[in-house]
Amino acid sequence: MTTYQHTVTVGDSEFIALCAALELMIEHCDAMLADGAGAPYWAHKQSCIKVLQRLRAAPAQMTSTNNFFDRG
Repeated sequence: MTTYQHTVTVGDSEFIALCAALELMIEHCDAMLADGAGAPYWAHKQSCIKVLQRLRAAPAQMTSTNNFFDRG
């Protein structure tokens, strides 16, 4: 079976929104699993947990700074 790996760069607001969306998906999967559903909610939940962990562990890169106080 062929698998692929993807790399994505997100900004601050996108990071916050993506984390919130993943947390909501995990909650949704928990609710569906509590109601007796199985696939695909168990797999989706595990994937969301892994992505959320990697997002939170990824180092941030500064892409811009300000010089509001530089008068030189």
